[in-house]
Amino acid sequence: MRDRLTGPKLVQILLVLGILSGAFWLRTCTDGQDTTVLEKENVDFCDIAHEVCRQTQEGLQAEARLHSGQLLPEQPFRLEVRFSDPGVRVTRSVLEGESMYMGTLPALLAQGEPGLWQGQALVGACTEARMIWAWVLDIEQGEESRRLKFLFEVRH
Repeated sequence: MRDRLTGPKLVQILLVLGILSGAFWLRTCTDGQDTTVLEKENVDFCDIAHEVCRQTQEGLQAEARLHSGQLLPEQPFRLEVRFSDPGVRVTRSVLEGESMYMGTLPALLAQGEPGLWQGQALVGACTEARMIWAWVLDIEQGEESRRLKFLFEVRH
């Protein structure tokens, strides 16, 4: 049996098409806010790509920064962390996607002088225009193990 395309059916089709087009336009064209995912969630966000970020845990202070002319995906950059206790040892250093799961990437570090650890890393490309990454450090101070996390944003 053949149905004809009548006026009311055509109106329904155009209405659905209009709603879908509007939703698509809102999703793709109005994402112009200049805030990060973490800022939207009211999380303290210190971006090591633009400033020295400090964390204190049980009397141990750590200052981290990232050195890069322009931070881009798949381009190496330098990382450094300085501890208030020169006896701190970094046992693991990785980068993890914070705003989206991107696996774990190595961030190779070596001790430069007592209390200062430096190295380099790179992050992968992401489909999002803005990606929040976490530099995760597992450290040992004497017999105690701790984990530190420093955040940074990569835009493309």
